[in-house]
Amino acid sequence: MTAGDLLQRLWAPHRMAYVSGEDASSPDQDDGCPFCRIPTLDEPESLVLSRSELAYAVLNLHPYNPGHLMVVPLRHVAEYEDLGVEEAAALAVLTQQVLRAVRAV
Repeated sequence: MTAGDLLQRLWAPHRMAYVSGEDASSPDQDDGCPFCRIPTLDEPESLVLSRSELAYAVLNLHPYNPGHLMVVPLRHVAEYEDLGVEEAAALAVLTQQVLRAVRAV
């Protein structure tokens, strides 16, 4: 492997169960939208860190980096610009809150 090749390949062996489809969270295991399903799961299983009326923050089940999380609107929309003003504001506020929490720990 050359020095230039080091940045072109990302290897995360802990993700192999997800990549191979052996993990129950694999997209092939559930035809529905995972982001619509996550808020309906029990707290420990959902990996949801925080919720608001319009959004939630969830840890990535198969992270590339420690603390990798997503802030997701509760309403299913195709594009970010499809969010209403209140929804976009809720995402922004929740993002600030979880960034502060991750940095604190």
